[in-house]
Amino acid sequence: MLQSDAVLPSRRLERAIDDLNIFNRRTTMHNDNTEPFKFRCLICGKAITAEVCIDHRICTIDQLPEEGHDDSDLLPLGAIEMTSYGHYGTAFFDPCDDGTQVAALICDDCMEERSDRLMYIDKQRRLSPFNKTMDELNEQAKQRRAEHEARAARTPAEDIPLDKNGYPDPVYAQSLIDRIEQYRKEKSPGFHDISHE
Repeated sequence: MLQSDAVLPSRRLERAIDDLNIFNRRTTMHNDNTEPFKFRCLICGKAITAEVCIDHRICTIDQLPEEGHDDSDLLPLGAIEMTSYGHYGTAFFDPCDDGTQVAALICDDCMEERSDRLMYIDKQRRLSPFNKTMDELNEQAKQRRAEHEARAARTPAEDIPLDKNGYPDPVYAQSLIDRIEQYRKEKSPGFHDISHE
């Protein structure tokens, strides 16, 4: 018997176990249509709570209110809400641009565990791998923070002169304002201060 022949039955067994697990998850995770719709993670099925504003009060809920609710203030706790308008190519949800969406909640743990499968969309709608982009953005933030701390360390602390009432001296305060405006003009040549006009 070849080694590949011995591996084949174990792969079939693994696939069968995976299929059974998926079937069990489907039968235990689905919300019963006769019961209130409970918030659950799309991936693992963990119960999720959310904060919403109901009657001008912030409330914590674990299911959709029976009368429905406006999506704009639903804030899942420890989870993220993913939405899609659907698009050409999917057979699951594509209402043809009528403005409706499908939504799912995914807990932070599942997002973290599967972040290597996520994509990042920048302001120009360009796609990139999520983890790689987050690493780059975090590195850029560290560099900016280090530059800021280096500038702050080079700037000598000044004793602020006080007037007779204990408030900062107005002449000194104005000199600080003038220095800040000069710095802005140097950093942003198009900056135009209209406060003195």
